[in-house]
Amino acid sequence: MQFTAIAAIILLVGQAAAPTPPAARTQRRPVGNATLAIAVSDPSGTPLGDVTVTVEGPASREVRTERGRIALENLPFGTYRLRFDHEGFLSFEREVVARTAAPIDVKVTLTPAPPPPAAPPAPVAPRAPESAPEPALSSTPIAIDMTTFIEKNYVGRGSGKVSPLACSTGGPATLIQVKDPITEHTHADADEFLYTIAGEGSVRAGGKDQPLSAGVFMMVPRGVPHLIVAITRNPLMLLSIKAGEHCATP
Repeated sequence: MQFTAIAAIILLVGQAAAPTPPAARTQRRPVGNATLAIAVSDPSGTPLGDVTVTVEGPASREVRTERGRIALENLPFGTYRLRFDHEGFLSFEREVVARTAAPIDVKVTLTPAPPPPAAPPAPVAPRAPESAPEPALSSTPIAIDMTTFIEKNYVGRGSGKVSPLACSTGGPATLIQVKDPITEHTHADADEFLYTIAGEGSVRAGGKDQPLSAGVFMMVPRGVPHLIVAITRNPLMLLSIKAGEHCATP
């Protein structure tokens, strides 16, 4: 019994004196303060002043560079996320590990931001047919040979043409030759009577399309927006009378 007790005591003493295994030891983080020496430039190497530097990590800071440089001192050791912002340049982020008291150089080159996309060109509205001055008011009856008149005033390669025929107190009469579309328009003080002499096309008025061909008559009430389109290579020829519109005076 005495021998057994002595052996037990020796075993307990040996266990108490045994060193702690390395894996069981608590690893300590290094303690101290770091300094970040920051330099910011553009791709040509020119220092950039007034760059906003945002620091996030064991400590947070927000500073601005002076002549492209700034020093951040007394930062606790650790990992930091740095963000660099400057007008006209792309933002940039960088991670820095600070574990030494010696100044850590942080050199950053910012890339110029691309120019904004150019604004799309303004749409070009189709040109309305060229319009001749309205004839003066006349009380004399007028008769016109339309075949001869059209031959003398044919639109040719033009985009369109408006030729005055006659005018009275009831309103003017004109020959309209349409090749390019006549943009949407309104006659505020006149009802327009349209008679198709030749060609093919259509009139969009009141949200509806009215086909036009030789012999078709159409009336567009005043105030109704409408546009006129030719649908063949040959011009659409219309006799137009605007009832209620005043004639030009001499």
